[in-house]
Amino acid sequence: MKSIYKKGAALAAAALMTVAFAGCGGGDKSASKGPKDTLTVGITNFADSLEPTDNYFGWQVMRYGVGECLVHFDSKMNAEPWIAESWKVSDDKMSWTFKIKDIKFSNGTPVTGEAVKKSIERTFAKSPRAKAMFELDHITADGQNVTIYTKKPIATLPGMLGDPLFIIVDVDSDGKVDFAKQGPIGTGPYMVKSFSKAKCELDANPNYYAAVPFK
Repeated sequence: MKSIYKKGAALAAAALMTVAFAGCGGGDKSASKGPKDTLTVGITNFADSLEPTDNYFGWQVMRYGVGECLVHFDSKMNAEPWIAESWKVSDDKMSWTFKIKDIKFSNGTPVTGEAVKKSIERTFAKSPRAKAMFELDHITADGQNVTIYTKKPIATLPGMLGDPLFIIVDVDSDGKVDFAKQGPIGTGPYMVKSFSKAKCELDANPNYYAAVPFK
């Protein structure tokens, strides 16, 4: 498998099916019954909410295929493009500019540089862990480009932004949608239909930029 997060939809399905088969020892054939466009998997749910900035719950949001970051990682843990299609560091090493892919959030809103800027600023406003990872100075946006300025050179900034804490969300929908209970508006292949500690139901994202394997 080329990447931990590669092609979110296919990876999430493969990973979840692996967990399911491991859990039942491959002996329970009932899991394979039912509509072919629906996947039902037994997993361990450790999240009290689906707010990515709460605790480490962003990992659950990413595992469900709801949220994505600017970057993901290959099999050698090198940062690769995900929501961002490319990036470059300034000559003085004090800023990084990310070019954002032409994609949409699950509600149909375009993912622009400004949208990414708002999302990262929201993460820093809500999570002390973000501030512990690196010192943000400010962020600017121009079209599909977003530039992150730090208070000192951060050579590993792209990799840090691959942490699920920095899942990119539609900030303008926060409040209209309860991110904790209904899931954030993200760019992943799935959207949350319902969520509890016992069960999470997901629907395919009609605005996803690639094929989604299950409805």
